[in-house]
Amino acid sequence: MSIVQDKAQISAQMSAPMRKIIGLMSGTSLDGVDAAMLITNGEQIKDFGKTAFRPYSAQERLILQEATQDALAWQFNGPEPKSFRGAANIIHQAHIEAVQMIGTDGIDLIGFHGQTLLHHAPQKAGRGHKGNKARLGRSLQLGEGRVLAKALGVDVVYDFRSADIAAGGHGAPLAPIYHKALLERAGRGAGSAVLNIGGVSNITLISADGELMASDCGPGNGPLDNWAAQHGAGAFDKDGALSLAGSPDFTLIERWLERPFFEALPPKSADRYDFDVLGDMAAISAQDGATTLCAFTARSVQKCLSKMGQAIEICVVCGGGRHNKAMMLALTESLKCEIISADDLGWDGDALEAQAFAFMAARFMQGLPSSAPLTTGATGSIIAGRLAKS
Repeated sequence: MSIVQDKAQISAQMSAPMRKIIGLMSGTSLDGVDAAMLITNGEQIKDFGKTAFRPYSAQERLILQEATQDALAWQFNGPEPKSFRGAANIIHQAHIEAVQMIGTDGIDLIGFHGQTLLHHAPQKAGRGHKGNKARLGRSLQLGEGRVLAKALGVDVVYDFRSADIAAGGHGAPLAPIYHKALLERAGRGAGSAVLNIGGVSNITLISADGELMASDCGPGNGPLDNWAAQHGAGAFDKDGALSLAGSPDFTLIERWLERPFFEALPPKSADRYDFDVLGDMAAISAQDGATTLCAFTARSVQKCLSKMGQAIEICVVCGGGRHNKAMMLALTESLKCEIISADDLGWDGDALEAQAFAFMAARFMQGLPSSAPLTTGATGSIIAGRLAKS
């Protein structure tokens, strides 16, 4: 199954109004909020608009990190940690300010992702331990659409994951439907892929028969960011300076790739902290460790593609990972296809995820699905989101 439309839907889309929408995204790197304006009807992209970035202060980031660590200890068991309330206040204020940086004049709608603190993939019956029961996934995004709608005077579409998860899906990745629109706008079709390297890596591709497929692949920048911070290289490996200076340990990488996540068939999803391998690297230099983590990300993408049974001719890389030269070299070596940055196609690689939630907000308003069995594993095509009126 895929995201399929009948003639009536296609006719409605052709006449659907173009809306000016601001999309919002705050990733697990906790660096800040991306805001991006998009003019779209949820099917076609008419134009791109202003973008903005509202960074988190050092103090705000500490509070968000505390809430994240509390979520990892909580694991959806018992009352929510008290730290969530203070973190939510920061999330709301930062997102409101990000929208204000663009301005709300003429804006029809806002697409608000929120802040992911914790994600559990759905569990298949019998997987991992004999006798295990199947269970739905769970995902926690801090942020209430009604708070933004009231503060900004604009309707807000939010909570994009719950409906997909309730239908047995992973609730991730969600951007593939937007990646498809971007590829089509660029004249790219079968054999094309978009790889987002954020805290986790995920890939979207158009198969040889035109199907939209997607999956989380494995680690993105998450482990490398933590490694760089531990070795005094800053919050991340800027431009891949640390990673370019070392040599990868493929023995470690092959051991990591034996984990159940990498053997599972796509589509699948992961939490940023599912790939905490730094404890295995005590005897490795800072440079070799960084290079190893880059290669780990690239090899996990390669393995995911092999599980999907798809060959690709071109891979467009977006997210922070595209700035890491060692990461791009590792991808070229592992994927054996043309690797380019989103910026090479005239896309804004830093704003792309925020734009995606603007696009999905438009689709929600038109009653169009944003996810499907081949992108999230849901049992059908799912209309994602909830509406908070201003």
